Amino acid sequence: MEDTRGLRPSLAVRASASEDGLILLDVDGGVVLASNAVGARIWQLIERHSTPAQIARQLADEFAISAERAHHDVRAFVTSLVDRGLVSQEPCA
Repeated sequence: MEDTRGLRPSLAVRASASEDGLILLDVDGGVVLASNAVGARIWQLIERHSTPAQIARQLADEFAISAERAHHDVRAFVTSLVDRGLVSQEPCA
C-alpha cells in the first residue's frame, strides 16, 4: 500500500458512520463489517480521498497518539479494506 495515493471507497459499499462507530455493507458481497469510532473517522477521511499518510497525521492530532502508532493503525485498517475490495487507491492529482 502506497501512502501517497488517495483512497476511494468502492461504489458497492454503503457506510453508516457516527461518533460511536462504523458499519460497512458490501452490497456485492453481502458482507457487513463494524468498527469503532476511530474506524469511523478513518472512513470519513477515506471518503474525502485522503492518502493514508494524511489520515495518520489527522488521527495523531485528533486522538493525541504518536505519529508512528497512527501510521501503523491506519495502514492495518486500510490494508484490510483494500484486501476486501471495499477501498481502492488512486493517483493523487
